[in-house]
Amino acid sequence: MQLKVYGNEETVGLVRRMIQKDREQRSVMIHGDKGLGKKHLASYIAAGYLCSRHSGEPCGECKSCRMIMHGTHPDVIYVKANPNGNYIIDESIRPIVADAAVMPNESRYKVYIIPDLDRSVSTAVAVQNILLKLIEEPPEHVVVIMTARSKEVFLPTVISRTLSLGVSCVSEQESTQYLKENYPQADDADIAAAVSAGRGNIGRCKAYMQKESFFDAAAIAREICEGLLTANEYSVLKAVFAADGKKQLARESAELFAEIARDAAVCCVGSAEPEMSVSCYEQGAHKLSTVLTPSGCERIYETAIDCVGRIDANCNLPLTLSGFAAKLSQVVKQKGK
Repeated sequence: MQLKVYGNEETVGLVRRMIQKDREQRSVMIHGDKGLGKKHLASYIAAGYLCSRHSGEPCGECKSCRMIMHGTHPDVIYVKANPNGNYIIDESIRPIVADAAVMPNESRYKVYIIPDLDRSVSTAVAVQNILLKLIEEPPEHVVVIMTARSKEVFLPTVISRTLSLGVSCVSEQESTQYLKENYPQADDADIAAAVSAGRGNIGRCKAYMQKESFFDAAAIAREICEGLLTANEYSVLKAVFAADGKKQLARESAELFAEIARDAAVCCVGSAEPEMSVSCYEQGAHKLSTVLTPSGCERIYETAIDCVGRIDANCNLPLTLSGFAAKLSQVVKQKGK
């Protein structure tokens, strides 16, 4: 792991100034979309707090930094949820509260990192309630860092007692820099494709380069868009059913297509600046905006979001995908009205 944060200069600067002034916040929540580096920022903050040079940012060379980079620091504890994303309270959370009284092994702080609270749908509130005393009055040697996609998952009592740090997308230049540094053997065309698909989300860029699920989902979303552009119902159906039997891929594909529809709607109302785009297929979104009305773009967006909701509700996947394709094709038949 590199102890480097791309972009987010304001957030990184705030952390640096806190450390330099010996005013480290010991209850922190980090929020932002998936892939923007929330867990990486949590590790970066932990490294900055524990770095022996105490310069405001991790040096990457001292013993503490090197252990964090290799995931072996005894005073940085990454709390794990179960495979469904929920925290087993008696196995994961209560032991933290009990362990917090124990002094650190090597450093001045013991850092607990609790990631992805938004995934812990059934236990997020219970987790925060149990941690509340620790968050309100942490021992002098304890730091608690939590992450989630949105601040909305956090209780008001937690928000009022923690430092809130948001992470945002980076520039294309920063995405390119990251990929070139981490994939030195990749050619420029592959990097450009990943940057275009990632839209400033380094996690997505990385997943695209490694041909993970985002790579396949982006391809399906683009194919759905192309099918709509050519008014080819079979192409739309074929693209949608490429994810049949793969729930997570189907969900991610529908979510990515919703972003394309969102960009198309933005273009329809005259806000076509590149920085306004969020989807993996900016060119396709622009084309959709020329063949659909604003209401048509809104309808396909709502159709995609509805598909995501049905998948999350464990509706029959083949029926859900069939309905998704049929509703998209209906918009095309009506000339996007």
